[in-house]
Amino acid sequence: MRSTLLALSLFSLAACADAKAPTSPPRFSADPSAPGEPSAPHQRIDPRPISEQIESLIRPRFARVTLPADGFSQSSEAVHPDMTCPTTSPWNGTRCWLMYTPYKNSDPSYENPAFLAAGSDTAWTTPAQVLNPVIGFPGIGQYNSDPDHAFDPSTGRLIQIYRLVADSMNKIMIMSTANARQWTTPVVAFKERNHDAVSPALLIDSHRSAKVWYVRTGADGCMSRSSDVLLRTSQPAEGTRFEQADWSAATRVVLAIPGAVVWHLDVIEIPQGYLALIAAFPKGSTCSASDIWLATSSDGIRWRAFAVPLLWRGMSMVEGRSLTTWYRGTMRYDAASDMLHLWPSALAGARWGVYHLSARLSDLLAVLGSAEARDWRALAVKQPRARVVGDMP
Repeated sequence: MRSTLLALSLFSLAACADAKAPTSPPRFSADPSAPGEPSAPHQRIDPRPISEQIESLIRPRFARVTLPADGFSQSSEAVHPDMTCPTTSPWNGTRCWLMYTPYKNSDPSYENPAFLAAGSDTAWTTPAQVLNPVIGFPGIGQYNSDPDHAFDPSTGRLIQIYRLVADSMNKIMIMSTANARQWTTPVVAFKERNHDAVSPALLIDSHRSAKVWYVRTGADGCMSRSSDVLLRTSQPAEGTRFEQADWSAATRVVLAIPGAVVWHLDVIEIPQGYLALIAAFPKGSTCSASDIWLATSSDGIRWRAFAVPLLWRGMSMVEGRSLTTWYRGTMRYDAASDMLHLWPSALAGARWGVYHLSARLSDLLAVLGSAEARDWRALAVKQPRARVVGDMP
């Protein structure tokens, strides 16, 4: 975009309450040659349209997230949510933490990373020790955006990255904290020209091997007719913080959405490989007309997208909300219950907000994997007109 806590006892996510025995998600094919098509022949068993099948899975757990106003914008409008949860125990007394950017009136000067705690799936709060935003406005002619964060298993520190647009460059900044109060001074991890480092998505594994995926759109940004997804990696030496680590050169990954331009993304690791949540808009349109897609990968390099999005602007469950744009979201996967939790941001009317939905990943992949290109064509003609937002680069 312009290239736009609560104790553990309170964090009872919906996935944990689901008593149905989990199923195992299908293995991912690494062959991206036929996006949206499963690796074996299939026959659609459920006679309902794909759109009805998808909505029946996610509608029961769809709700808007409530979150506090930050101290700078004095608004609860928000985009770019990113959730991270340590795998072993709560960190500083809280199970899951959130980054996001305020976006009052679609004004990028407010788009400064803020830090929240998850009290539940749909209620996020400002910790007593935090003064948001944690990154201040960089000044006239510059803006922040696109935060993402992950835990360093070696040091127990929370690592945050975000994008600073300044001096005709996209600078991916990195900082960290051990206590959610004091942060290190942000430094440049790497940089690209405008707008070639959009929406970085950070993962750090148990061996401190880090990956950052990001989107290259070129100078046209939000109006680009094509984009690429790139990957950089890093593995700091023992005793070296990520702020001092070197990052590899960029490698292009194979990730494409049929007929659309990839714009923003988030990536999580799951037992079968990786899962990406992608905001993409139709070619010839702008990012104001984004929908949300899923893609899977066994190696993080070659990805398989599906023939239909998971969330589209014209779906019946958002009727009456004046929703015209889905935007960058975040995910959390519970392998014990097979529940995938998603928090996409969206523009409804003139206000930006964050929503929550959840469903079993195996169910979602089964439905999406049975979709065909004609299913999306039937839905796309019913999409509402996008509300053009001028400050989304």
